[in-house]
Amino acid sequence: MGPLYGNYSCKVDEKGRFNIPARFRREFGVEGGESFVVTKGPAGCLLLYAPEGWKAFQEKLMNLPSGEDKDDTIRFYSSNSRLLNLDKQGRVGIPKEYLAEYGIDNEAALVGLFDRVEVWNPTDFDKRLSGAVETVRKMQHLL
Repeated sequence: MGPLYGNYSCKVDEKGRFNIPARFRREFGVEGGESFVVTKGPAGCLLLYAPEGWKAFQEKLMNLPSGEDKDDTIRFYSSNSRLLNLDKQGRVGIPKEYLAEYGIDNEAALVGLFDRVEVWNPTDFDKRLSGAVETVRKMQHLL
């Protein structure tokens, strides 16, 4: 799997389906019939993982320090995750309750974060991105 980057706007149909851009499908290494995992994210968006990315994320979760915080974090991601199939048209269908919770109606912003794709309400993403400029300035010296 190559790095996922870029920002794509896509239409969401009445069944909660949208196209995964061809570039993301290539980098995920999937075509029609393959599986993805969607989970709720704490940053105000949904997270979309290819199987190998999800497995790597699960390993990170399992390597957290033992304790209640670890269990709560695993519980959050595990209970809020669903397996999705990519159809022959390159679409996935997100559960409608997930879309509603994140304010995603008829359009979504898909944002590559190297190992996963975030699925945002476009307005929320624009606000988040504009607010990130100061954080980037603070972090720039570490790059």
